[in-house]
Amino acid sequence: MKMHEAFVLIVVNAIRERYLSEKAFYTQELGISGQSWTRWKNGERGLKSENMQKISMLFTDYEWMLAHKIARNAEVLPEVASDPVAEYLRLKVQIANHWIRQENVRVEWKTAAVSKGKFKENVTILRIATNYGSWSYQDIIEIRIVGITHKQIGTKKQGLLEWIRDEKAQQKYLEYGKNVFIPENDSEEKFNV
Repeated sequence: MKMHEAFVLIVVNAIRERYLSEKAFYTQELGISGQSWTRWKNGERGLKSENMQKISMLFTDYEWMLAHKIARNAEVLPEVASDPVAEYLRLKVQIANHWIRQENVRVEWKTAAVSKGKFKENVTILRIATNYGSWSYQDIIEIRIVGITHKQIGTKKQGLLEWIRDEKAQQKYLEYGKNVFIPENDSEEKFNV
């Protein structure tokens, strides 16, 4: 798999996590036609720098770096090339698990923006930030969870660690990340902490 193909898959997944459709993103956010979007996805044409900047805003700085590393690895590692999106989501959970154990981590919950006809609804975001003791130097990972509120998981480190280590919970997150939505009543059973 070429680097661009893997990168596009990760970008499209990030769009689908947030927006009702790719079309909602490329028409409303980028202001381009479906033909221009398809040409970019196929590697036939680039996007303007301001549109690439808008795409980068789908990610935190750390996630943007991670997406590029995974896309690069997809060229040389068959296990990454077979599903770069799953690798991206898996690494986000693995890194978040590591960060939550640290002293200098900040964890917060937020509700995703909602706008009828544009963004997906019922999404809670777990934001994990680690800093390095210098002003404005921090790395952030955001894990988007459908149908699960922060009250169900909790905000204490122990509850987060239990949730993030739970294989069934991780599998549900990976399925969600690949756009298989979890019914809300099914999610309650596992995420009570």
